[in-house]
Amino acid sequence: MLLSTQLYVATTGNDDHDGSKEAPFLTITKAQMTVRTIIHKGMNRDVIVFVSGGTYYLGDTWKLDERDSGRDGFRVSYCNVPGEEVKIIGGRPVTNWEPYSSDMWRTWLGPGRIFHTLYADGERMAKARLPATGYFLVAGEPEATCREGIYYREGDMPEGSDLSQAQVFIWPGKGEWNWFSELRSVKSHDAQARYVAFQQPSIWEIGEGSRYFMQGSLDFLQAPGQFHYDEKDGWLYYKPRIGSPLHQEIIVSTVTRLIEMKGKDQDEPIQHLHFHGLQFSCTDFWSDYQMIQEDEGLSNVERDEHREGLVYMQNAKDIELAHCQLINSGSCGIFLDHQTRNIRIHGNLIEHLGYMGICASGYSPLQGSFTSTQASYTNKEHRITNNVIRYGGELIGHGCGILLYQSGDNEIIHNRISHMPRYGISLKGLRHKVMPASIYGIPVTWENHWDFLHTRNNFIAYNDISNVMIDSQDGGMIESWGVGTQNTISGNRLHNSGIHFSFGFGIYLDDASDYFTVSQNVLTGLYSTGEGKLWMLIFSKGIGNLIQGNLLVANPDAIAAIGTQEMAGEDNKEVRVRGNIIYHSGYLYYFVNWRDDKFAEADYNLYWSDRSQDACQVAGKLPLPSSGADVLGRNVYDWQAWRSLLGGKFDTHSLIADPQLRQLPDGKIQLEITSPAYELGWVDIDDKQIGPQ
Repeated sequence: MLLSTQLYVATTGNDDHDGSKEAPFLTITKAQMTVRTIIHKGMNRDVIVFVSGGTYYLGDTWKLDERDSGRDGFRVSYCNVPGEEVKIIGGRPVTNWEPYSSDMWRTWLGPGRIFHTLYADGERMAKARLPATGYFLVAGEPEATCREGIYYREGDMPEGSDLSQAQVFIWPGKGEWNWFSELRSVKSHDAQARYVAFQQPSIWEIGEGSRYFMQGSLDFLQAPGQFHYDEKDGWLYYKPRIGSPLHQEIIVSTVTRLIEMKGKDQDEPIQHLHFHGLQFSCTDFWSDYQMIQEDEGLSNVERDEHREGLVYMQNAKDIELAHCQLINSGSCGIFLDHQTRNIRIHGNLIEHLGYMGICASGYSPLQGSFTSTQASYTNKEHRITNNVIRYGGELIGHGCGILLYQSGDNEIIHNRISHMPRYGISLKGLRHKVMPASIYGIPVTWENHWDFLHTRNNFIAYNDISNVMIDSQDGGMIESWGVGTQNTISGNRLHNSGIHFSFGFGIYLDDASDYFTVSQNVLTGLYSTGEGKLWMLIFSKGIGNLIQGNLLVANPDAIAAIGTQEMAGEDNKEVRVRGNIIYHSGYLYYFVNWRDDKFAEADYNLYWSDRSQDACQVAGKLPLPSSGADVLGRNVYDWQAWRSLLGGKFDTHSLIADPQLRQLPDGKIQLEITSPAYELGWVDIDDKQIGPQ
C-alpha cells in the first residue's frame, strides 16, 4: 500500500496521460490541476508530484494559491525524481544567431518585446554598459538639478552616443552616501552641457562624486559578456565571453516572478506545501528601479512593484523549500511578503541574484488598516537554515544575503553568506524619532514604541559570513536599524571582508538598535583598502546592548574593536561589554561622544597586540586628559586614564596579556589551555556549529 499519492511529470510526457510513472504528464501545471482535484475531494494521504530530470521552460509565472494547499493533516510536495536534475526556467531559449562583426553576434526577435536580462549557459550577461566595469563620477553642478539627472565629466560619454533606450545606474546621496542604488531611464541628453536627464527624478539628491554608469545602448557594447536588445528594430546583439552563441544555451527571461504562492487572505492562506530538489532560475529585471519610498517613515519599505523573487510568497504559512537551487534571479531569490508565517528554507543553494538572497518583509508601522500592534505582526516564525547564499546585488547595489524588515521570531542559523555589495544579514524597521504621534489610532510613547517594531526576538547564530560590503559604505556584515528588542547575534563567524571606501563595520547596531545580545561571535581577517576605513568591529548604538564573549582576532586595519555613538536624537546608553578577547584589532574602545551612562558595564576583557607600539588605548571624546590625537582627529587616552573614569568603574578585572591563540589549518582559532582568558571566565566558542551542517 502506497503511503502517498504519486504523480509524475517528464519532458517526454503528455498532458493527456494519467500522470502515472509509466504515463507522466508533460507540464507541472497539469499535475497541479490534478492535485487540486484530489485536494478538493479530501486528502487521506500525502500527495507527491515527482518531476523527472530535464529542463522546463515557463512562459508565465507558475501560480499556486489556497486551492493547492495540503489539508486534512496531509501535505503536497513537488520534488525531483531522486538523483535527477530538474531545471525550471523563467524564459525561453534564443537561437538563429548570425555574425554581426568580428566578435559580435545578433539574432532577430522582433520589435516590441521587453526584457532586461540575458543568460548564457547559466551565467548572467550584463547589459552593454559604459564604463565596461566600475563607475564614472558625477560632475559638480548646481543643486537645483541634482535629482532630475546627472552632469558627466568631459570625455566620459562618446560623441554621438545613442541614449534613446539607455538607463543610468546611480548611487544617489549627495555624492557621500552609498546606501541605496537606483536605475533611472534616460529622458534626454544635452551633449553640449554634458547633461543626461531622467524620465523620473531620483529619490535623493545627486552630488558631485556620486558613482554611476550608463547602460542600454549598442554604442556601449564593447566588452565580452554583454548584450543589447533594440526594442525598436527587434535585434538582439551579444558578445560572448568565449566561443559563439551557436554552441550556448541563451535564455531570454519572460517573467520577473517564477513561482508565486499566494493565498486568498490571512484567513485562507496557502499552506502545507513542500518543494524539494528542484532548480529555479532565470527571471527578469525592470527598466527602472526606484529605491525606497519617499514618505517619512517608509525609508526601508520596498515598493510594491519591486517585491519580487524567483520564489514569491504572500498569505502563506507552513511551506518548506529544501535542497533546491535558486540561481540567476532578476530580483530576489525568495521574497516572503507581508502575511507569511512559518516558512522553512533549508539546505538550498541561492546564488547570482539581481538583488537579495532572502527577504522577509512585513508591514511598515505606517501601512495597513490594523487596529492593534498584535494584528500588524504578520511576518514571523521563519526558519532559514543551512543555506549557501552568495553573489547577490548583481543588478541592485544594496543587495544583501538576508533582510528582515518588520519580521520577527525567526531563526537564521547555520547559513554561509558571501559576495554581497552591502550587508550579509540586515534587520530593519523604523526608529522612534521618525514615528508619528499615533499609529493604528494608538498614541506612540517611549514606553510603547517597541510594540510597533516587529523585527524582534530573532536568533541569528552560527552563520559564516565573508566578502560582503564589497560596493557600499556605512554598513556592516550584520546590521540593524530601528528594530524591536531581544534580538540575538551569537556564534557567527565574520571573516575575510573589506571596507573599500569611506567607512564601515563588522557588526553594526545602527540607530535605535536596542537590547541586543551580541555574544560568542568570531571576527577575524577584516580589512580595509584604499581610502576605506574599517572603523569599529562591533559598533553599538542604541540602549542596553550586551557585547559578551566575542573573539576579535587579527583585524589590523580596524581603528577600534568596540565603539558607540549617539546621534539622530536616539539614546545610546547602558551598553555592557564583558569578557571579550581583542587581539591585534585596533583601539579597545571608540566613543564618538560620551555620557556618564554610556556604559553600564565594561569588565573581564582581554586585550593584546603583537606590535609593541600598540598599547591598549581608548579613543574618541572622553572627559579625560588626552595623550594625543587618534587616526580620525579625535583623542587617544591611555589605559590608566580610561580605568580612572567615573571613579574606576570600568575594566577593573580586564587584562592586557597574550591570549595564547592557535590558528588551525582550516582558519579556526583555539586558545591554549593556559590562556589567561579562562581566568576571566572565558567560554569556548563551538566553531564546529558555524556554517551549514
